[in-house]
Amino acid sequence: MESFDAATLLIELAEKMGLLAAAALVAVLFPPLRNRLLGVGRRRDKLAAVVLGLGLAAWGAMLGFHVGGEHINVRAIGVLIAAILGGWKAGALAGLGGGLFYSALVDAETAPWVLAASVTDGVLAGVVAQRRPRWFSGWRVFVSSIGIQAIHLVVVGVGLLAVGHAARYLPAWPAHLVKLVVVASGVTLFVTVARLVVSREEQAIALVEARAAADTAALESLRRRLEPHFLFNALNVVRATIRRDPARARELVSDLADLYRYLLSHPDEAPLAAEVDHAQAYLAIERARLGDERLEVTVALPDALGAVRVPPLLLQPLVENAVKHGVGRRDGPGTVALRARLEEDILVIEVEDTASGKKLPPMERGSGIALETLRRRLAKRYGERASLGLSPTGQGMKAVVRLPVEESELLEGREAA
Repeated sequence: MESFDAATLLIELAEKMGLLAAAALVAVLFPPLRNRLLGVGRRRDKLAAVVLGLGLAAWGAMLGFHVGGEHINVRAIGVLIAAILGGWKAGALAGLGGGLFYSALVDAETAPWVLAASVTDGVLAGVVAQRRPRWFSGWRVFVSSIGIQAIHLVVVGVGLLAVGHAARYLPAWPAHLVKLVVVASGVTLFVTVARLVVSREEQAIALVEARAAADTAALESLRRRLEPHFLFNALNVVRATIRRDPARARELVSDLADLYRYLLSHPDEAPLAAEVDHAQAYLAIERARLGDERLEVTVALPDALGAVRVPPLLLQPLVENAVKHGVGRRDGPGTVALRARLEEDILVIEVEDTASGKKLPPMERGSGIALETLRRRLAKRYGERASLGLSPTGQGMKAVVRLPVEESELLEGREAA
């Protein structure tokens, strides 16, 4: 009889564990298996769990070698993994397939009990995974795998004992105990690595969704801020204009309708031309409120840049700031200029206000929240590739926005122009 060296057996089996970590990484990259790990898979995804389990079971059986006359292997790793991912039916199929494959490697006396033990592994593990999923999470995976493998050893041992062929099986019990620990460690490693990768992906997705939600909340805050206060002032302007200039009043109503239609459309992104139109509708109403002599609006937008996609309501806080804290703070004439140009692959948008005359007391104090919110939106969307800067000029202030532009958008704009 061969001597048993537990240390050698442990090294021989443990060196294969790295392959299990690789298999776990492959599993999370394959959509059906990832679905099973996330618990959202469809029935047909269980087939992938069976195939993976059969492959690992066959691989584990081929790694086996003889100790004390007994063939020691780690095929049960594949059977347990199939059961954890696909349930008891998947575990039973993987156990049946793995047991049949292994039966070809052992003598006929042991084969029936090995097959029965393999199916038992799959069924037990699948039932536990479905009814007590917590038993296959964290450190519990190791303990649960140990318990199931202990039942495996009992099934084979009792079967061989019943037919009088346990003479070589029982003396090799130290090797079986080592195999039990290695199988449990292999299953634990697979589950831990797979769920760690999935967890990281879920965290990354949650971060993106949180940023998108924050961006949406910022837009909603801007919309809510505009709706009551601005609408009240706009309606007063329209009412005051109806008698003295009905045609102008109709234009203002059209501008107001366009303004709020754009606000309510909730676009994820918008062509720069649409943003400029929206800003002009806003400025038209402000011009009617302040007086034509107080506010002049100029726009310089090259046709080739009109199709470039930008964040929605990008210009709204800039033109509002220019009117409220620039032209509106002086009693003389003023101008709000909108300009756009391209510097290599960077879109540069400028909103500049100039005004003359005496300073007027502020109607309301600015908090800078709108511009700070816009900065955060740009940072979340573009990172360090975008910026928003404010710089004083001789008679006002200039806001400069820089955004990266895709070549495809420029080509689309040139073709449209």
